[in-house]
Amino acid sequence: MSSSPKILIVGGVAGGASAATRARRMNEQARIIMLEKDAYVSFANCGLPYHLGGVIQDRAKLLVAKPEMFKKRFNIEVRVRHEALGIDRTTKTVRIRDHQAGTEYTESYDKLILAPGAAPLLPDVPGGRAPGVHTLRNIEDMDRILSQLPSVQKVAVVGAGFIGLEVAEQLKERGLSVTLIERGGQVLPPLDGEMAEPLRRELLRHGVELISGTGFTAIRETNGKASGVVLEDGRVVEADLVILGLGVRPYNQLAVNAGLAVGPTGGILTDEYQRTADLDIYAVGDAAEYRLGTTGLRGRVPLAGIANRTGRLVGEHAATGQSATAPAAWGTAIIKVFGLGAGIAGDSLKSALKRGIHARAVHITANHHAGYYPGAKSFTLKLVYEAGTGRILGAQAVGAAGIDKRLDVVASFLHFGGTVRDLAQVDLAYAPPFGSAKDPLHMAAFAAINDLEGSAPLLAPDIDLSGYQVVDLRDADECAELKLIGAEHARNIPLNTLRERLGELDKSKPTAVVCHSGLRAHIGTRILRQHGFDAHNVSGATYVRDLALNRNFTAAATATCGATKPCGAPAIATDRHDELHPLNVMAEASTGALLLDVRSPAEFRSGRVQGAVNLPLESVNATTVHALLQGREQATVLLLCASGGRARTAAQRLAASGLKTLVVQGGTNSCAQAGLPMDKDAGGMISVERQVRIAAGLMVATGVVLGTWVHPGFYGLSGFIGAGLVFAGVTDWCGMGLLLARAPWNK
Repeated sequence: MSSSPKILIVGGVAGGASAATRARRMNEQARIIMLEKDAYVSFANCGLPYHLGGVIQDRAKLLVAKPEMFKKRFNIEVRVRHEALGIDRTTKTVRIRDHQAGTEYTESYDKLILAPGAAPLLPDVPGGRAPGVHTLRNIEDMDRILSQLPSVQKVAVVGAGFIGLEVAEQLKERGLSVTLIERGGQVLPPLDGEMAEPLRRELLRHGVELISGTGFTAIRETNGKASGVVLEDGRVVEADLVILGLGVRPYNQLAVNAGLAVGPTGGILTDEYQRTADLDIYAVGDAAEYRLGTTGLRGRVPLAGIANRTGRLVGEHAATGQSATAPAAWGTAIIKVFGLGAGIAGDSLKSALKRGIHARAVHITANHHAGYYPGAKSFTLKLVYEAGTGRILGAQAVGAAGIDKRLDVVASFLHFGGTVRDLAQVDLAYAPPFGSAKDPLHMAAFAAINDLEGSAPLLAPDIDLSGYQVVDLRDADECAELKLIGAEHARNIPLNTLRERLGELDKSKPTAVVCHSGLRAHIGTRILRQHGFDAHNVSGATYVRDLALNRNFTAAATATCGATKPCGAPAIATDRHDELHPLNVMAEASTGALLLDVRSPAEFRSGRVQGAVNLPLESVNATTVHALLQGREQATVLLLCASGGRARTAAQRLAASGLKTLVVQGGTNSCAQAGLPMDKDAGGMISVERQVRIAAGLMVATGVVLGTWVHPGFYGLSGFIGAGLVFAGVTDWCGMGLLLARAPWNK
């Protein structure tokens, strides 16, 4: 090929821009021209929803590179508002329309790279093109939505995929009323149902109305603009603004008209170098097909990551005639929905089974770093693997933190064809602030190996348990807080009593073992199998079974659903407050955050962090806290008590309020030890904590004296108080403290 080829690129965003800059870095003599039919090139389309919500406030930050920068830094000629109309492969020319000048012309090429992207799906329904109906693909779409927002109160988002969820979240964060409509039975369809369920609950918890299981037939128009969405069941969702997030279709017409083949998914067919049937024409990005890692076949993957990576390789090949082959696409993707993240790499269990693979899966619920280190947050990981070989097929994760790095590790194993046995041995970084000595990935791999080898075989979380002898290893209070669905016949035998109660069980029956999240059930399964039982561990145990089967969860159920902490890991549904180190308190407060002390007034007077406002725990609710926030620029609340217990309770009460809450680790005691400025009223009462010590000490001493001189039964008083203090230390809940806080002298 020529040492100075003329490279013409159609499309100037992810794939096209990456191809152009790599071509220049590999060949300084090439002439490179990039065409973009819209007004902007190389913009951060994944950031568009976050500018709508105000998280990314500066619009200019979405413009990664402007035409002037391409020219000055890379000597690449960029032509915006120039649309490719047709390709003449014989003469190697492209017919182009200049929308700014209103003229047409032809441009020759030696190598042509097609990266036109994809267009949002627009269903042919009445009112589908009405003013007020939008999609979100580019900067112009975003600007049109922003221009309408000042007059909007109600929004309907149709489609609960990645873009729909992001838009729904961001517009709700702006204070708008949002209804999310999804024709399928779950949000985020690529995930398995139980892994998407926490996102549904998170949406409800934040006040997003969710309608699933029905599509729409029309957009209602009133006075010439959209005013609602008409559903298939006849209902009408009132809306001033309608945003359609129904997926995308590839811009393939240019290739089709040139006689280039497209695949069954509509993408332009390519080889291992992303070349089309015409070896001088390449295709990348949302319009092209890639080799799919999950199937080995070729198909579309409309994600920015694979577009950028293959665009780089295509640019090199076009400029030099050689490059590495294009990588397989595994569809690794992640999303944030309010306080939760969710993502997938490779196959879900349902997609693997649909393709006829003998696939199995394990669920692990754990903390994202060591549970004893402050700030640990819970997440659930689902690892999918092939029966027999143990080959890793994919993973999904959902939780408040830590899911991204686990998915990235699995994506690496997918790329290199790893197995669960490989994953069990991988050397991952560990320190308490970052992970655990046995990472949740290790735990998932261990469980998968146990399943494959038959030492602790797994049952699916949604399995019909009616034919099993069910052993529930949880404590009685756990069983009361979270019911084991579909297993009213379950026998409750706490794990620590299992060996001594084996005689209550029937060895002739297949046995399903559950706890809250699976760890105790694994131990119980091993005990039972070594005593001759055909025992199986229900994957994910009661917590994941609830996600799989309890689709009747409502926002009001937050207080009880999943409230029990599973084997030391907090449940995603309720225990999700963020924590703040005392050394960071004053910095947060200086930005306008409210420092809210939820102790009793007497404790507050006796000593508090400078600038704190007092609101006793019994008075904490969304209304009272919003009133205190009036006049502040931000709605962040830093919660304080003596040591953290009451602050965490306050955070749980405010979970559905939409406020950002941070629990100050260790409370005022730790703040004082950290040297934060403290205030104290003259003549303030001694703290309730000290009052508890005094009262408890007096009662213990009284029990000893009366037991010695009056009757031995009084020793029970001392024992009772001692047990209460141990309970308070373990649970961080002190009944005596709560009673004393209500005493008249503490008001």
